Amino acid sequence: MASKDQQSIGINETPIEKYNRGLDLFIESVQKPDHALRACAHNQKCYNELMQVRDQITAYCHSLRKSRIDTYNDCDI
Repeated sequence: MASKDQQSIGINETPIEKYNRGLDLFIESVQKPDHALRACAHNQKCYNELMQVRDQITAYCHSLRKSRIDTYNDCDI
């Protein structure tokens, strides 16, 4: 899922498109492996719980995605 910044984004984007792009980048940051954190979770015997929380946060983040029919008032942007 990780992406690399390939090119500039056009200036004609809507606020919703920008919001969703920011959300995608945040989701990537949550899913990106942090080996030191996972090692701590193993040492503290809570690795599975850490992964469960990560999955719950990722699912919640996906629920925040906006569509074109959302009004700007609902977006808080």
